[in-house]
Amino acid sequence: MGRMLNSAGPDLPPNSGGIKPDFSLPRSHRMLPVHYRNTFEGGRSFPGRFLVLWLRKAPDANCRVGVVTSSNTLHEAVTRNRARRLLRETFRLQRAHLVPGVDVLLVARGRIERANRQEVDADFQTICRKAGIWRNESC
Repeated sequence: MGRMLNSAGPDLPPNSGGIKPDFSLPRSHRMLPVHYRNTFEGGRSFPGRFLVLWLRKAPDANCRVGVVTSSNTLHEAVTRNRARRLLRETFRLQRAHLVPGVDVLLVARGRIERANRQEVDADFQTICRKAGIWRNESC
C-alpha cells in the first residue's frame, strides 16, 4: 500500500482542509444571450491584435463577460475551444481591474491561434485602457 503525502488528497494543496480551490469563472459572471444582443446593438467595439472587445456600459451591467469564436475565423473546433479558454481566463484574472457597470464581449481574431496567455493578457489590458475601463489598482 502506497503512503499518502497529503491527508487532504493527492491533488489538493497541503493545509487546504480538504477543500479544492475554485479557479473557475462562475456562471453569474457570464453573459446571457440577451446581453450579447444588447452589447452588439448598443455597445462600442475596440479592436486589438488577438481580440475585439465590445463594451456596453449600463446600470444593469455587472462586469460580465461573453466570448465569441467563429468557425469562419478559427476553422478547427480544438482551436475555437482553446481561444474560448484563453479569453475567459484572461477576463477572470483581469476582472478586478475593470470599472464596475460594464459588460464585456470578447470576439476572438484569427491571430489568437498562435498566441500565448501572456500576449492575450497584454492585448486585453491595452484594449481596456483604450476603452477607458481599466483601473491600475484592483478592488
